[in-house]
Amino acid sequence: MKPVLLVPLLALGVVAIVVLADIVVLGVAWGLQRDARYDREIAWLESAERMLPWSAGVRQRLDLSQRQRVERDLREGRLDLAVRNFPEVRARARARGPEAMRRIEGLGVEVYGAAAVRMERHGRLSQAADWEDSLFVFAVRAADPGHRAAAMAAFTQGLSLRVRDGRPCAALARVRWAKQGLGGQVPGLDDSVEERLMTLCEQTPPAGGTR
Repeated sequence: MKPVLLVPLLALGVVAIVVLADIVVLGVAWGLQRDARYDREIAWLESAERMLPWSAGVRQRLDLSQRQRVERDLREGRLDLAVRNFPEVRARARARGPEAMRRIEGLGVEVYGAAAVRMERHGRLSQAADWEDSLFVFAVRAADPGHRAAAMAAFTQGLSLRVRDGRPCAALARVRWAKQGLGGQVPGLDDSVEERLMTLCEQTPPAGGTR
């Protein structure tokens, strides 16, 4: 065979192998999902992604499967699992860029919001406020105006929770933390809120040497 023909044939063979590998990996993943073996499916895709880092099909399917797992956990009341699994979804979306982050905005708002509600229901107000702050950080610059509004509502609720927990100084510190992070005013937060928190903080006796 002439060398001039050998190169394109080898290239074609490589392409065929890559396509076949994708078909096999995605076929196995589909079978595992069909059998509701979701964790096995994700483990399989994670392994395949390491072996086939160039495969957009494997990468996209893994992104989708991980997102669906968190959605399923929320739907079926497994909030602990949703909270545990969402950071990986978020990390992968962040690595993909703004469009991928937009696709998970609503899911993040739901996960963090549900975690805050659960902590508040159990009387763990400061922990609930921490989750509200997580929602705020996640969605304050979201593309969707509704998600940005949810972020601001979460921030305000977090301040209220800390005050209810007898920690107005911690709430005041969060306002200053948010202003520093945003490089200015917190959108939609009236200046009087910070003033009221300063007054409450001054009136609150220190506990254990701190407020």
